Amino acid sequence: MVKEQKKMHYAWKIVIACILMKLGTGGALFAAMGNFVAPIVTDLGCDVSELTMYISINAISMALFYTTAAKFLSRNRIGLVMGFASMAEVIGLALMATYRSVYMFYLSGVIVGVAQAFTGFVAIPILINIWFKKKTGTVLGMVAAVNTVATVIYTMLSAKMISLYGWRTSYLIMACMAAVITLPAVFLLIKTPEEAGCKPYGAEEEENDRTVSLANEGLTKSEAFRLPLLYVAWMACVLYSYGSGVSGYATPFVTMELGQSIDFGAAVGVCSAIGGTLSSLAVGKINDKYGVKAGLLWGAVTTGLGYLLMFLSYRTAYFAFPAIFVVGLGSSMYGVQCPLLARNIVGSKDYSRIWALMMMINSLIGGGLYSSIGLFYDKLGTYRGAFIMAIFLYIAAGILGAFSVNLSSKRKKAMQKSC
Repeated sequence: MVKEQKKMHYAWKIVIACILMKLGTGGALFAAMGNFVAPIVTDLGCDVSELTMYISINAISMALFYTTAAKFLSRNRIGLVMGFASMAEVIGLALMATYRSVYMFYLSGVIVGVAQAFTGFVAIPILINIWFKKKTGTVLGMVAAVNTVATVIYTMLSAKMISLYGWRTSYLIMACMAAVITLPAVFLLIKTPEEAGCKPYGAEEEENDRTVSLANEGLTKSEAFRLPLLYVAWMACVLYSYGSGVSGYATPFVTMELGQSIDFGAAVGVCSAIGGTLSSLAVGKINDKYGVKAGLLWGAVTTGLGYLLMFLSYRTAYFAFPAIFVVGLGSSMYGVQCPLLARNIVGSKDYSRIWALMMMINSLIGGGLYSSIGLFYDKLGTYRGAFIMAIFLYIAAGILGAFSVNLSSKRKKAMQKSC
């Protein structure tokens, strides 16, 4: 008799849908400015800062709707919610091809920002938390890695398309690609476990392990925000949010301070992206296999070593390549490590609403302070201070994160003894 083949758990279809979201709308929207800035500024006769204000408006709009998104994503019909949000992203991207004034881009900033609150930094961790009771870190890291790769692909494609077809047609092509790749997957595949008629991945093992079940049951929103240890973990996330912005100045560092070419700067950006891709995979796996504190240590070591290597590039510019690669190996601390840290502290019960509020504050602080990193060069003529600051921020975040995990472990042990 032929042995019956084991059916794939529906949770892995959710992973496929998340990957297609990142390969479609995710990558296209991350590349929506970048190569487009120069031709748009030339065509519309505006300032660079006027156009890139789109990014700030996008980030603020996204952050303000995180808590609203968490409420909708905690209910049934999650596929419809994320599907319509993905449609809004495509529409916002396509509209950019029609604008004759720089101020119209701000409309797309709002549309895309609000929509990304339902599909991005908050939505994906919530969706994975719903579907995975084990291997959460590995899956989250996998999706984050795909997002980094997709951004590089769209950045390269957009450069080629702009030179061939112009920036307006390029926006339309990218919007069509995003729609074809993302929309069918979201509408057809994304469901809650109740809608799919099955339990989350790893739920059976969790039910048989009282210790794991107790740890993952978690806190309500009101209980969580009464715990001092949550604010310790939250401060770690805020430090990661600000510190992660320093790597975004790697290209200006080599082109402006080291006097290298634009192509040299672009190559440094690719090295950062490669490191970031590996980081997402590594950090998720490390958290699943060795625990949250091991992930925190990874971030402190890689980032510290990377920025120390960056100082060697003052002697030889080519040291910037291995330096930014090593920095990139710790770059997923904000996107992957922070949600895993929060989940370790608060559990699964009310995770979506708690993480949404934390992300709103993180994004507003990190995004709002991003431009201040450039002041190191503006006022001092060098990014050395920014590199030193990043090392201390990551080390401090690691210490605070580990301290909060220790406090959480003691609290859970006390709860188990009282049962």
